[in-house]
Amino acid sequence: MSSYGLKEVMGKIGRLLKHIWNSVVMFFKEVWDSGVIQKYTQVFILKVIEFSNAFLKGIREFINTYSPKVIDFSKGFVREFRKVSKKFILKVIEISKAFLTGIHEFIKTYVPKVIEFSKVFVRESGRYSKIFILKVNGVLKGFVKTLRNFKFTLRNCFIILASAKVTGILVLLFFSYKVNYQSVNWEGDKKFRILPGKSFNEIADDLEKEGVIANSFYFKVAAKIQGKDDKIISRTYILKASYNNLELLNVLTDPTLNFTVKFTVVEGLRIKQIAKLSASKFNFDEALFINETKNDSLINLLGLKGKVNDLEGFLFPDTYKFPIDITPKEIVELLFNEFYKKIIASDKYGLKEDPTKLLETVTLASIVQGETQLVSEMPTIAGVYLNRITKRMRLEADPTIQYALPDGPKQRLLKSDLKINSPYNTYLNYGLPPGPINNPGLKAIESVLNYEKHNYIFFVATGKGGHKFTATYKEHLEAVSEYRKNVKQK
Repeated sequence: MSSYGLKEVMGKIGRLLKHIWNSVVMFFKEVWDSGVIQKYTQVFILKVIEFSNAFLKGIREFINTYSPKVIDFSKGFVREFRKVSKKFILKVIEISKAFLTGIHEFIKTYVPKVIEFSKVFVRESGRYSKIFILKVNGVLKGFVKTLRNFKFTLRNCFIILASAKVTGILVLLFFSYKVNYQSVNWEGDKKFRILPGKSFNEIADDLEKEGVIANSFYFKVAAKIQGKDDKIISRTYILKASYNNLELLNVLTDPTLNFTVKFTVVEGLRIKQIAKLSASKFNFDEALFINETKNDSLINLLGLKGKVNDLEGFLFPDTYKFPIDITPKEIVELLFNEFYKKIIASDKYGLKEDPTKLLETVTLASIVQGETQLVSEMPTIAGVYLNRITKRMRLEADPTIQYALPDGPKQRLLKSDLKINSPYNTYLNYGLPPGPINNPGLKAIESVLNYEKHNYIFFVATGKGGHKFTATYKEHLEAVSEYRKNVKQK
């Protein structure tokens, strides 16, 4: 049998199967399109019989048509492959004959039974057709009603599904916002320290406790998603307000960041005030700072060992940028070094070789700084005190009393305060106090070195932000009276 003949056989088999399939499809299509099933029950049964007959007829045609060709194919196969194996070819023929015999036996045995079954089915269905039709009719009515409801429900289902999808997207967006972009607002900067050995969960919980993040769970999820939960760097951080979780994670995992803090020492602060300010800023005990200001080696650099007990007056007021983990010792050294560089080491002031002049200058400058914040008045006030010293008059400077008070400065001094027993009480003692009473700024120091020459020996506040300077006591009393009038008018 040629390859063309085999292709023809396979083609016909395909067409037969296609015919069968199309019959099945047409059958179910006709049933579905019938609309009212009860009217076509008998038609349906007849279609089944017709389909069975057509199927059996197709089988017969197949056998009658292709059995000879199969035999011819087998013979041709035997001729072509006789040289290879006679036994194999004989087996093929034997199997083919057995196959054809089996097909014949199948037809003889089961086709009559199928026909008989179809006839019985038709006969029995006739008996139960009325009952069947009634049942089908009831079922159909219920089915149609359900179908209508189903259509309505289906429409709602689409609405529900669409709503659920939108809701899901909104929930996902909300969760994504919470995880990635949730932030907390606060004023200023926050210092946060991560100690070595702390787990990520502990760090996240601490961040929430400190008010840096709103929710540690969302922060943990963000870190897991970003793969940064194991990349947190142990150190001290300066955290800005409104960091979201992603921004915070970038900060906590960036090894290139160098955290510095702006630290301002304003003119006129005392050591105790600087200690309190720095302790609050850098989270250490202010007593440690105060102790560092008693550093003998630094005092010795001033040439004042044995003359002063600490560095009061010699910590330069300015705005600095310090590392976040700076120590009290380092702060003291930096403030002192800035003073040394700008005041002592400068040839402009001539104080390097004269420790006594240095001490007197800074002490008087601290009093001037305590009296006024107006730079324009500073040289005049310095001239007043120098005139009083020349005239062998007590300085009677209120800032020295404020410094001497055991409980710290007062809003308003009392007469009893002027009698306090202290070497810093310039109402009782002549000359300058033993040392500076604060840390004066550069302008105050320059005002002493370049004081204004005049004959004033008194000054009193005007009540308007400045001072009135007088040369006689009578003028001074008039100025005081004027001051009191201005205060009453307010």
